[in-house]
Amino acid sequence: MKTAEAPIEAALRQRVTVGFVVAVLLTGFMGLLAWRTKQVASNESDLVAHTYSVIGTLEATFQHLMEVENSARAFALTGMEPLLAHYKDVRATVAQDQEKLLHLTADNPDQQRRLNVLEPQVRGALQFAESIVVKRSQMHAAPSANEVLEAEKLTDAVRATIQEMKAEETHLLSQRTQKASAGRRLTSFIMVVGMLVGTGLLALARLAVNREIDIGAQARAQISILNAELEQRVEQRTAALQAEITERKAALRELADQKFALDQHAIVAVTDVQGTITYVNDRFCTISQYSTDELIGQNHRILNSGHHPKEFFQKMYHSIANGQVWHGEIKNRAKDGSIYWVDATIVPTLSTEGKPRQYVAIRTDITERKLAEEGLAGQALELLTQAEELASSRQALETQTLMLQSVLNSMAEGLVAADEQGKFVLWNPAAEKILGMGAAELAVQEWSEHYGLFRSDKVTPFPTDQLPLARAIHGEVTTTEMFVRNRELAEGAWIEASGGPRKNKEGLVCGGVVAFRDITQRKVDEQEIQELNEKLEQRVAERTIQLETANKELEAFSYSVSHDLRAPLRHISGFSKLLREEFGSTLDPHAQHYLERIQTGTQEMGLLVDELLNLARVGRQALNRQPTRLNSIVAEVVTILQPEIEGRNVEWVIADLPVVDCDPVLVKQIFQNLLANALKFTRPRVGTDGSAPVGTTAPFLQTVIEVGYTDEGGQPVLIVRDNGVGFNMKYVDKLFGVFQRLHRTEEFEGTGIGLATVQRIVHKHGGRVWAEGELDKGAAFYFTLSVGKQVQWKSNGATAGGRL
Repeated sequence: MKTAEAPIEAALRQRVTVGFVVAVLLTGFMGLLAWRTKQVASNESDLVAHTYSVIGTLEATFQHLMEVENSARAFALTGMEPLLAHYKDVRATVAQDQEKLLHLTADNPDQQRRLNVLEPQVRGALQFAESIVVKRSQMHAAPSANEVLEAEKLTDAVRATIQEMKAEETHLLSQRTQKASAGRRLTSFIMVVGMLVGTGLLALARLAVNREIDIGAQARAQISILNAELEQRVEQRTAALQAEITERKAALRELADQKFALDQHAIVAVTDVQGTITYVNDRFCTISQYSTDELIGQNHRILNSGHHPKEFFQKMYHSIANGQVWHGEIKNRAKDGSIYWVDATIVPTLSTEGKPRQYVAIRTDITERKLAEEGLAGQALELLTQAEELASSRQALETQTLMLQSVLNSMAEGLVAADEQGKFVLWNPAAEKILGMGAAELAVQEWSEHYGLFRSDKVTPFPTDQLPLARAIHGEVTTTEMFVRNRELAEGAWIEASGGPRKNKEGLVCGGVVAFRDITQRKVDEQEIQELNEKLEQRVAERTIQLETANKELEAFSYSVSHDLRAPLRHISGFSKLLREEFGSTLDPHAQHYLERIQTGTQEMGLLVDELLNLARVGRQALNRQPTRLNSIVAEVVTILQPEIEGRNVEWVIADLPVVDCDPVLVKQIFQNLLANALKFTRPRVGTDGSAPVGTTAPFLQTVIEVGYTDEGGQPVLIVRDNGVGFNMKYVDKLFGVFQRLHRTEEFEGTGIGLATVQRIVHKHGGRVWAEGELDKGAAFYFTLSVGKQVQWKSNGATAGGRL
């Protein structure tokens, strides 16, 4: 019999060996290809995460820089030391952000070049902030309007560079996301192809085995007479083996159930809401064959075996994302490619808003039981080994139980759970520390009174039926703040509590869980911030009143001084006139010259006093705003100035000006001063006979005076321009000051108060005034009559009191 079966057995063994080798090679190739594709997809995913990190750091850098500027400006305005301390703390973080950006963008030359542009911009902003802080500390001076504008320019430059870098990172993010998606699709395709190839190989193996079985059946039929007795013995032996296998299966199931009961908390892992692993225990590393460093920071899909359908994980994610506990059996793949089964329970940890913060997965190794259930009788040979491991499993269970208890004890948040009758089943040490008391055998209605729970007014007891744990027992999810004051907490404490229901395997509510944390310090900080804001507002109001009072006193003083100067001037003028009329013929020429000088000086002084009085009246006069047609005001001023135009060739270019809301009397003074100046400083251009004045170096030009406007951001900007002698922009800062003149009195008459009056009227309207000019090329004056968008000009210009 052995001689007849030998050729058949050899041929079958040869075919099976060849088929096995081919299957192993194809499986190895498909596995290698899938692994390589997965690595490429993983690298692209890492690049996507890196891009998000760069974008986050850019936003943090700009936010910290804005905090530095705001803190510096607030300190410069108020001089409060807490603001200075905050400024110093935040300033240190900006350098850290830049260092982090330099490290994160080391692989991107374009971003490195942008960082080279960003670094001096940030340094300039920090230096400017430091300058106003030092100025406040040493000179007790607040920042000026020009300094505020300078700070905004520096901030805008930093913002522009950061936006450019974020745009580059967003572009890279789009490219890398597409590559990662393509990698995942390719991996899925390779896995599907591998499954189809494996299925084909199995089908071919089945055909080959069936064919060999048929051949074997024919051979056995030929020798059936010879081995009838042997078959009978084989049947008897087979029956005995089947009975033995059945008995061992039952024993295997019993041992597996015992191991499951002892080892249900042995394997623990914690992930965040994105599925990134943040904690694993030693048992988890042992069964997965990965080290802790290889698992921390990886997505849990690193263990995916590809066994479960997509719907399986969708149901699991839906449950835990809604704060529910999920339980099921999962087939995983270890580092060496081997397969193992685990019985998993995933518990979500909720935030104060009732949203999952992280997931705690407690697993039990059920590989042996699953293999036994699938009919793998060969595992029965390992029953003795399983029995020997029971003792070590019990020890591991005790260790894991202690670990879980340690986790509960080390939590900073209080955690309390109760069953459906309100009996406490869990109370961790943090809960006892925060509430000042531990668990007590109480009815639900006695909780508020026993633990001293009050509403936010610290007086009204918190209704028991509204407590988060009481509502959780009834299936509700809530978050609330409450005040705790009992005999164990002398000063009381503020807590923020979040509660949710506990559910059994059938999804029925079987109790409630509440997590709470101490927010007393946060409440204290909020109160301090509110008090600081109130004090700051009060100080600003007091300082505003002081400034208004000082301005009024200064205006009254100017008016009084100017008014009191009139009487002595009249005396000097009158007595000098009498002296000249009565004794002029007896005086020598030098004395007569001195009298003329006195007369001229008193006239000029009288004009100066009149101008000072007018300037004081402008400050004290209340605005009478009304819609005003500016062309009518300009025409009236031109008529008033007509005597100064006699004998001159003057061209007026007056645009169709808008109707504005202003005080027409004061605006008339603005145009009268500006147009009078234009006529005065164009006088050297052309003589009365049409020829250039003798001795002048100015070019031969016709006098042209323009009055126009431009619209900037919906705000009219009025312009008075001439082609006169102009001025040097080097001295533009003096242009609008009282008694400030850029030309000698022998060249052009004047008191030096006209432009100061213009500035005061414009400021009284809430507007701005500035000028541009160039020697021998004329001058232009710009002004607005309301608060609006600040206007910037491409050419060199200056606001009243400073350069543009």
